[in-house]
Amino acid sequence: MRKISTFSIIDDDELFQFTIKKIIQSTGLVNRVLQFNNGKTALNYFAENQEVSSVLPDIIFLDLNMPVMNGWQFLEAFLDLNYPKKAVTIYICTSSVNPKDYEMYKKFSTVSGYLVKPLSKTEIYEILDGEIHQETPFLF
Repeated sequence: MRKISTFSIIDDDELFQFTIKKIIQSTGLVNRVLQFNNGKTALNYFAENQEVSSVLPDIIFLDLNMPVMNGWQFLEAFLDLNYPKKAVTIYICTSSVNPKDYEMYKKFSTVSGYLVKPLSKTEIYEILDGEIHQETPFLF
């Protein structure tokens, strides 16, 4: 069975990070989980490693409301990176039910979904299953 090489959680909520990481690890479908407390730290890591696609994420869970660099700022900067040809699936994971955020999300064709916290195990399992069985991933 195919496994997901790297899953990244970009969120300033440590409890959310811990919970999602434990659920992901319990599936046995992901080799590595990268965690970042804000978009700037994540962006710096991705920029420093952009030539090494094996350490870059296959899936990103991205919070919107974070200090230093929020999710929208991260997303714009991330899309400007000279990223290698690698399939990356990005999901907005937020507690925001603000219609403006949802409308903004729809402007990013590269974002696969808008998930409202708290996430259920079923939602996470479905995302992992969809990624593993995806036939035509989006390439950056």
